Amino acid sequence: MQSSLEPQWLAARGHEVKGELSAARAIYESILRGDQTQAFAWYRLSALALLQGRYRDAHAAAVQGAMIAVDSCRWKALPYLTQQLLGFDERAAVRHAIAAADWSNPTILAQSAVLTQQLWLADAHEQGLRLADIALRAVPHSHLLHYVRANLLRYLGRMKEATAAFEHCLSLAPQFAEAHWALSCHARAEPPGARTARVRMALSRASGDTMQQVYLGYALFKELDDAGETEAAWDALMAAATAMRRLQHYDPAHEQATVRALRKTFDTPLAAGPSHGGGHTPVFIVGMPRTGTTVLERILGNHSRVASAGELNTFSVCMGLSLDRSFVSPPAADAVHAAMKLDFASVGALYMQRTIPLYGDRAYLIDKNPLNVFNAGFIARAMPQAKILCLLRNPMDACFSNLKELFPGGGYGYSYDLDTLGEYWLLFRGLVEHWSAMLPGRFMTVEYEALVADPLGVSGRVMAFCGLEIEPDCVDITRNAAPVSTASSSQVRSPIHRGGIGAWRRYEHRLAPLRERLRGVIPELH
Repeated sequence: MQSSLEPQWLAARGHEVKGELSAARAIYESILRGDQTQAFAWYRLSALALLQGRYRDAHAAAVQGAMIAVDSCRWKALPYLTQQLLGFDERAAVRHAIAAADWSNPTILAQSAVLTQQLWLADAHEQGLRLADIALRAVPHSHLLHYVRANLLRYLGRMKEATAAFEHCLSLAPQFAEAHWALSCHARAEPPGARTARVRMALSRASGDTMQQVYLGYALFKELDDAGETEAAWDALMAAATAMRRLQHYDPAHEQATVRALRKTFDTPLAAGPSHGGGHTPVFIVGMPRTGTTVLERILGNHSRVASAGELNTFSVCMGLSLDRSFVSPPAADAVHAAMKLDFASVGALYMQRTIPLYGDRAYLIDKNPLNVFNAGFIARAMPQAKILCLLRNPMDACFSNLKELFPGGGYGYSYDLDTLGEYWLLFRGLVEHWSAMLPGRFMTVEYEALVADPLGVSGRVMAFCGLEIEPDCVDITRNAAPVSTASSSQVRSPIHRGGIGAWRRYEHRLAPLRERLRGVIPELH
């Protein structure tokens, strides 16, 4: 930041603090008129445009700013701009910008943990690992870098190396809560419970009502659960969930209004789409998280005609660019109504344009973002050839799997309370039933229990629904070596098994209120 510009930077930030966004924007634009290479000004323009509801301008400023940061070596601004690009699902642009940076530059090395994490979020796991290894030569004691490196190894399936990397991270920073949590999710302690004491020690030193306390609480639950200490595990889980709920701003009424708007808007069945794509065919795998979506993705991803893109936000971004407003999933009710004015053929064309490089030589592409269940109607209108597969799981197992999972980043806010969890499941079930009726030939439900009991039979029906020839070897998910960047990254390295079915029964008496709530609607629930 040039000293001659300091008064302008300070004035702009002062306007932002006061909420005078147009005045701040005018100053940043003035800075750029004098020097287009001021990459941080591009970042602030992007951030302000988002706040002012100018989605296209925000996107354009982030793209422009990242290119300028690289071309002019404005390395301090780079991680801010690449973070903005991730919000627009511009993964290729993130990979290009970070790859083009000078990895030997001290500023890049100082920010290498953040940039490495962004590479993993941009599905550049091997590239991220290379950056981490290079940076660790300069900063070998960075616990953050060791942590990011451990996650990359985990997602790449290098499980023993990942465990060692997590342990090394904790040797450098015994209080680092995220590492305790990630390790507990990654691999069981040997013997079970061996890590409990050190997690308790870290938790005793954590300040209250912070994410540090939350991470350590979920880590303690997992360590105790693995050791069979269910009473203590439940207490740890409830303490952590309560702390997380206090940090959240979850409003159940938002999702209820959204579902009402979707049901009212899509009140007539859409004609069935083509029986097969005949060209490039997107396959959306949706559902509640932790209900088998990754298992199905790994099976289909083994097919010779199918590529997998992981969890994309691309469809929501395309809706946002088309509407020129932020469009998150689940969308606000007013966004549902606004969206119906769109030319959905153009939305579909934009989605295909942005995803076509991901197909490679395959005809089908999996987009596995669970929250696209709220976008199913829009997807069907935008791309008649698209297939939508929705995972369903026993309600108690589905709810318990969500309850015991920590979703950092503010997502799935319903999952930290038994009451909101039960209400969300009922809302979700009603929406799925609605899509099943309104989207014949486009929307298929897949029961997780049936999938693991008869992988070949169920996956065969799924492939037929998608217009794919049945390839029996697909059910061997252990031969799928693709990276996995979801909470299931460690579990799906093993063969398909029934171990998760009925897991909620270990806590049956604690989950009784949830069971009774659901039984009021599903009398046959067992």
